[in-house]
Amino acid sequence: MLLIKKIHKWLSLLVGLQLLIWLGTGLYFNAMDPLAASGNQYRVSVTEPKAELSKLIEPKQVLQDFKGAVSLTQISLLAKPYYLLTQKKALYPYFDNDYTLVDAVTGKQTVVDETMAKSLASASYKGPGEIVSAVKQGPPFDDRLKEKNILWRIDFDDEINTRVYLDAGSGRLAAHTNDDRRIVDIAFMLHFMDYAEERSFNNVQIIVFAVFTLFFAFTGLIWTVELGFNGKYTLASLFGGRFAKAKKIKIYDKHAKSLGKLAMSSHENLLDSLINHDIALPSTCGGGGTCGRCKIKVTSKVKMTSADKSQLTEQELEQGYRLACQHNSDELEQLTLVDVTKAASHKLQLISSEFISPYIKELRFKSVGGERLKFKAGAFMRFFIPAAQGSSIPVDLPAALQHHWQEVLRMDYEHLACSRNYSLANGDGQTDELVFTVKIQTPPHAKFKPGIGSSYICNLALGKTIEAVGPFEEFFAMGSDNKDSTSPMVLIGAGSGMAPLKALIEEQLIKLNSLRPIHFYFGARTQADLIYRDTFKQLAATFPNFSYIPVLSRTTSAEDNTWDGAKGYVQDHLARDLDTEFESSLDKAEFYLCGPSAMMSSTIELLKSKQVDESHIAFDDFA
Repeated sequence: MLLIKKIHKWLSLLVGLQLLIWLGTGLYFNAMDPLAASGNQYRVSVTEPKAELSKLIEPKQVLQDFKGAVSLTQISLLAKPYYLLTQKKALYPYFDNDYTLVDAVTGKQTVVDETMAKSLASASYKGPGEIVSAVKQGPPFDDRLKEKNILWRIDFDDEINTRVYLDAGSGRLAAHTNDDRRIVDIAFMLHFMDYAEERSFNNVQIIVFAVFTLFFAFTGLIWTVELGFNGKYTLASLFGGRFAKAKKIKIYDKHAKSLGKLAMSSHENLLDSLINHDIALPSTCGGGGTCGRCKIKVTSKVKMTSADKSQLTEQELEQGYRLACQHNSDELEQLTLVDVTKAASHKLQLISSEFISPYIKELRFKSVGGERLKFKAGAFMRFFIPAAQGSSIPVDLPAALQHHWQEVLRMDYEHLACSRNYSLANGDGQTDELVFTVKIQTPPHAKFKPGIGSSYICNLALGKTIEAVGPFEEFFAMGSDNKDSTSPMVLIGAGSGMAPLKALIEEQLIKLNSLRPIHFYFGARTQADLIYRDTFKQLAATFPNFSYIPVLSRTTSAEDNTWDGAKGYVQDHLARDLDTEFESSLDKAEFYLCGPSAMMSSTIELLKSKQVDESHIAFDDFA
């Protein structure tokens, strides 16, 4: 199924691209000037005078003198009578024909030379230009792809670069073309996928594209059926909960002890439904099906989703294990809890919301009722985002940051309820104030919404409340209670991945007064994106065992003169230091990563290549 999904996604890119081409060229065809599209803006119809038949040589004599002709036609060129003999006649004039032009008065063969070609071209032209060149050439022609005969090409120096083609054998005016006509030819090529210039609607490219489109529809149908069998197309999901119903499910703990029956909505996945009953399963992906932590045991009859197959072993699947985030109450009658955290539900009130970079906000919450939460540094909480209307542009955007958002697509939209995970940025372990750094995810283009969770929570008004569950302690310092540890800590982060790393650093330095070497590599695009820069510079000045290494990847021209720190990608700078700074302590060092998936993947590969034990690598990945 994963292969089908991958094929479907790549085919959607191909089909979507061609649909955009069809849309663009179709709009062009509707908007273009027909006369300009024909290439005949400066073409004039030439009316030749009728010849005096009494002065013409007998056609019979001409046919005797020029044998092999299949037809004879009397024509006039430049007010002079000629006989056009056809030795080889094709279906169309632009196919391969063989002509002989004979003076109808003298009976002598006439060759269309450069002088005659220029005169014929000038007679058919009414524009302001002058002839700049006359070339006799054979096929292929850039703008007469079907033409198979030898032609005279006469170029004029007008503003649209008119070009006149004349048949070199008959003097026939083959075509007028110009820049407008050439653009039309390109549009036709794109519209009819005639990339091999076959000049046919029934070309190989269209046939192949039709097959791809059929396969795209077929894979989409398979995917849709699979989602339907997995309960993703219930009335509740299609109509936003209007038809959701509660179903009582028998719940057992991991020791097979009954916990009674709980009413669960068919509109929610089991992960969220259990949280409503204060049963929090571990999950670092927020219900995205990518972490594999929220395991439950049901029966093997419950349909497997692609996420189940990806995150669970075949043996686990056969034993009835499934991911709670991928199923709802309609699919089962009972479930067994495998692992339950101590996290609890909380109502949080926003007490502060400030931009600390152009796209990142620091949000501070307090638990309603004044409850003090205890947690290890690096913990996260799962926020429940209600269905609401959203906007891609922050409502309280400071004037000083508005230029950063000028290129962001303004979009107002509606979204359904969802849940999102955000790491705590404070690390004192017991507080009534919860600090988060959240990056507002902007829409890449009009087909995609902005980050639903980040936009909602960052636009939340002061004093408003939101439901959350946690804290979850999935990412924390190895031996975090051992303040006497001498193992170096190396932290690598970027963007909003700052939050758990900041918490770990403050826990070690401020709470535990640890003397272990701590090195913090933080990557950002520009200096404006270096959040908490002054905080870490102060920590580095206060604690000799702490070093702060900011790395900029996209310095502006102004910053090139003011920034004397590291440049490039943070993982590349770390790679250089691994062979120098940490060479003697690499086997003891602990590495902590949080940031974009690409950065973490390349850093993990780097550490593995340096023979760093996997048990010494911890990462916080919400992808």
